[in-house]
Amino acid sequence: MAVLFPDVGNSSASSKAANLPPAAGALLFGALALGGLLVMAGSVPRTHRFVVDDRGLWWRAGRKTDLIAWEELRAVRGQEPRPAVKGDPNSKAVLPALVFTPVDQRFATRHAALVKRPPNAGPEVELKLPNAATVRKLAEEMARVRPDLLH
Repeated sequence: MAVLFPDVGNSSASSKAANLPPAAGALLFGALALGGLLVMAGSVPRTHRFVVDDRGLWWRAGRKTDLIAWEELRAVRGQEPRPAVKGDPNSKAVLPALVFTPVDQRFATRHAALVKRPPNAGPEVELKLPNAATVRKLAEEMARVRPDLLH
């Protein structure tokens, strides 16, 4: 900061206010820098964590949690990512996801923070995941606990 503001602590010809000592200037700039770092750290997206147990699929992001109980599902399948077909303007990339077939229509409403209902998907609901490795890992854990749900 001293490079950017070399005159902190020195009197100025145009300044009519009291001189600011160098230690006070350093403390002020340090407080501003620390405040900026804290604001930036608070704006970083939280990581999502998933755990599979006998009750269902647990999701946690910061202070938010959700449980998709096994009783709410008829079937689950993993969806591997695929790029859009070249030359086809209507083709869209397929993102990695777990695709749930819920027991009732209110499933997407109960778990709105977690899942999205894709257009024209019928009863299926998608849980978007960051990569194919996460899809495979969760599918393996579900196969260990509830193999009857995986299709």
